[in-house]
Parts: sequence; C-alpha cells; structure tokens
Amino acid sequence: MIQHAGITKPALQPDDLAMLTAVLHGWCRERSCPIASPAAEHVARELVSWFECGIRDRHRLAGLMRHMHLDLPNPPPASDAAFCAAARGNAGQAACHDG
Repeated sequence: MIQHAGITKPALQPDDLAMLTAVLHGWCRERSCPIASPAAEHVARELVSWFECGIRDRHRLAGLMRHMHLDLPNPPPASDAAFCAAARGNAGQAACHDG
C-alpha cells in the first residue's frame, strides 16, 4: 500500500498495470503521439489517478482520456481529493465511482 496525503492506496497489480498500459498505448496510437512524449506522460499520470479514484473499466478510462485538454505543458499536480472533485465535475457521475 502507498500512503499519500493521508490517503492509503493499494498497489497496482500486474493485471491493472497491463490494462492501464494498453489504454495509454491506444491513446498514443489515436493521437500519433510517442509513448515517451510529455503529453503521453501527462495522460499516464491522469490515467493512474482516475484508476485510483475507482474507475476500473478500460472503456470508461479510454473515453475520459479522449476528452482531456493538454493545453498546459507542465500542469501543476493536484491533490487526490481535488483531482477526484475535478473529475466528477468534468466527467459526470462516472468519474470517481465506477458503478
């Protein structure tokens, strides 16, 4: 388990990591974006954050990634609580509750 800002998170399991990697690769293919690019790195961080918020469905994650805006070259990190609140506001009820 990883603890950050008072929130305990379970470690990613190999199957979780494989699914997240596949979703990220799909986004990179759609955008013709190298996997090692700053944009892909930013999307990967967001993807893991959504997963940690409870979004575990690969299709829902892929859909959220399609609606990301990458205007900022180095977006400031958000706290987990702020991220989940922002995700709820931007993606409706599905953002932090996968069910």
